[in-house]
Amino acid sequence: MLFSIYRTGISPPPVISFVQSEALLNHLEEAISPDIMPLGAFNRITGTDDDLNGVKAVFIEAGIHDSLGLIKQVRTVNQGACIFVLVTRPSALSSVDYHISGADYCIKLPGNVQDKTNLLVRTLEESRWNHPPLQLRLDRTKLRLCSATITLELTHTEMMIIDTLLSAPHHVMGYEHILKALASTIAFHDLRALEKAISRLRTKIKNAHHLKLIFSVRSFGYRLRRSSVCW
Repeated sequence: MLFSIYRTGISPPPVISFVQSEALLNHLEEAISPDIMPLGAFNRITGTDDDLNGVKAVFIEAGIHDSLGLIKQVRTVNQGACIFVLVTRPSALSSVDYHISGADYCIKLPGNVQDKTNLLVRTLEESRWNHPPLQLRLDRTKLRLCSATITLELTHTEMMIIDTLLSAPHHVMGYEHILKALASTIAFHDLRALEKAISRLRTKIKNAHHLKLIFSVRSFGYRLRRSSVCW
């Protein structure tokens, strides 16, 4: 297995990748460049004893030995790191498995070299790793989602959706579990009603805070953007 650490000085801290394919590592080196992301110059250092607590981003190739264990190892000491799982071939594990274990992004990379690089670059640009942290506070009493400068009024249903995802392990929850968690206070007649409510909430948050806060986990449910909301 190839193991690499990219150090970028004091800010931002290291970026680590666990990959078997040298070609994939080359794609990462191309995507994580000063021309595309504001990382500055960096030096490559090999080793396995780096302190995971200081890592800001981790790239893991899907299908390598104990890839779920690597994610869990990072999450044990570091809840804030942005974990990217890179899928290059069919695997016994699904994106759901990775998200439940604590991954932030599960990216199925195309075969075309340029398309692969473009997708990596686009995902990195959209990720929270590449943006200044925005801390939102959920006020469950006043039904508000607040930043330091903006207050967004919520309905009770919207507050409960955010609160439910915020309470879930790694902020990931399946459709049925969300419906069950909300059943005592909110009656959704079917899954489609929940999907519409979350779609409206996403748009509302995006317009107010310029942030994509709720993501779909395909064929499973939803996840909340990590390290973005507190009570």
